[in-house]
Amino acid sequence: MARTMEMSRRGFLGLSGAGAAALALGACTARMPAASGGSGASGATGGITIMSVEINEDVSKAWAAEHPDVPVKLIQYDATRLNAMLAAGTPPDLVRGLGAQETAYWAARGIAMPLDDYISASSLLAAGTLSSVNDVWKFDGSKQGSGPTYGLTKDYSLDMMHWYNLELLDAAGVRVPDDDNPYTYDEALDVARELTKVKGGKVTTYGLWSTAPDVVYIQGMLGTTGATLLSDDLKTVDFSSPEAQRAIKWIADVAAAKVGYTVLDPNPDGWSGPTFLAQREAMAQGGYWFGGQVATGEDAGDWSRLAPAPLLGDTRFSPTTSATGHWIPAKAANPDAAFAFLEWYTAGPQAEDRARSGWGLPVVTSLESELPAAEEYQKLALATQQNENQYSGVLTFSPYATNTALTATLTDLFPELVSGAITLGGFADKANEQCNELLAEGVSRVGG
Repeated sequence: MARTMEMSRRGFLGLSGAGAAALALGACTARMPAASGGSGASGATGGITIMSVEINEDVSKAWAAEHPDVPVKLIQYDATRLNAMLAAGTPPDLVRGLGAQETAYWAARGIAMPLDDYISASSLLAAGTLSSVNDVWKFDGSKQGSGPTYGLTKDYSLDMMHWYNLELLDAAGVRVPDDDNPYTYDEALDVARELTKVKGGKVTTYGLWSTAPDVVYIQGMLGTTGATLLSDDLKTVDFSSPEAQRAIKWIADVAAAKVGYTVLDPNPDGWSGPTFLAQREAMAQGGYWFGGQVATGEDAGDWSRLAPAPLLGDTRFSPTTSATGHWIPAKAANPDAAFAFLEWYTAGPQAEDRARSGWGLPVVTSLESELPAAEEYQKLALATQQNENQYSGVLTFSPYATNTALTATLTDLFPELVSGAITLGGFADKANEQCNELLAEGVSRVGG
């Protein structure tokens, strides 16, 4: 989860409003555009432009071999370029997005096209074949999980889960989490203190996964308490609630204890994959998809195990915080062909290959039988995942500001909290003031 914020809060204020500039809306509530009358993949022709990361030249060539009448132009995903194209009224036909985090933002502005008519006409994506996780791409104007569907997940994980090094935990004599008895966050911190190793004043092994004062992460933590950062109308946040204070204090305690990589001590590898495989990190937060990384490490499967999402409160809750996938802009030049590609990529041979790789769970439930189970750790991870599915759920985020912008505010304030320059209450007051300023800016643009 940890990531270094390279833009200031002021920079993100402009980014938050950029999407709104593309379509000026005057409604008092988030307006839902009318569904397109698409007919699925059959008969789609004409070229399309795709802005993505995962869809690369190899994928494009595979598509071209089967669909020569629909040539593809690829653009590397870039948020600044996307906003410029949206503002100019010439967006890509298909865009990469994080469904769990971005759906409300694009839907409220009328920028994303509802895909329900396309999906219902698709033999591959008909009702009942999509995992309920894809509900993160739904937004009804007041919450995620219901309403029109604005995108399709490529593949997913329940991202608050974590992997651990069984050998290191056993050697330290600490409790190993199991499917029915996850760690609490406090217990995970206590275990991390035992697992963290220091030599010559330098940490050689961190006990805990990477953490950051990220609003998405905090919302995930709060999901186990029944609380939320957001007001009912999604127009304000409150970091001063008892539950939010507990979450923020825990993240600050991790940074102060130096038992895991944080925004104050970023991972030089950039992410936990290589660090975990090198056994310099005893736990790595990541869902089922991280098993694909484990598969790349020599003998890593012998000691790598998947664990349930930790608990801040008393309720088991395990959301996806990304649901990486793609959406079609309302002003796309060729939405029919864009959906034809999206259908093929989400549920066709490409999706089968992704499922077999273990780098995530397929959003099309019929492909779950393709998930790897040859190795013991793969069987165990799959069993843990299947048990965890009963606790999955949808988080709601505000349509009025990007989570990236809100998180940048917390990141700017975080060093003061860890150093003791401000109190936990002072952090909450400043975070509330600055984040609610961002949200108010969005409300004035979108209408409400």
